[in-house]
Amino acid sequence: MNNAKADAALYLLTGLLQRLEVDRPGMLQEMIEGVSSDRASLRENTENRQHIDKVFDEAMALLTRANIA
Repeated sequence: MNNAKADAALYLLTGLLQRLEVDRPGMLQEMIEGVSSDRASLRENTENRQHIDKVFDEAMALLTRANIA
């Protein structure tokens, strides 16, 4: 990203998600499924669709990254 604040937030959020997964196994997979479901329910003509798709892409990348470790 080359943005230290955003990278630090991503690092901390990833760690928090991983710790929550330890306490509640399966939580990350549930969140991944929820994001996928939300994305699938969007109408094609949704305002700012390109931006919203990018938000979903980033959310999925974060959840996937946290779910690997």
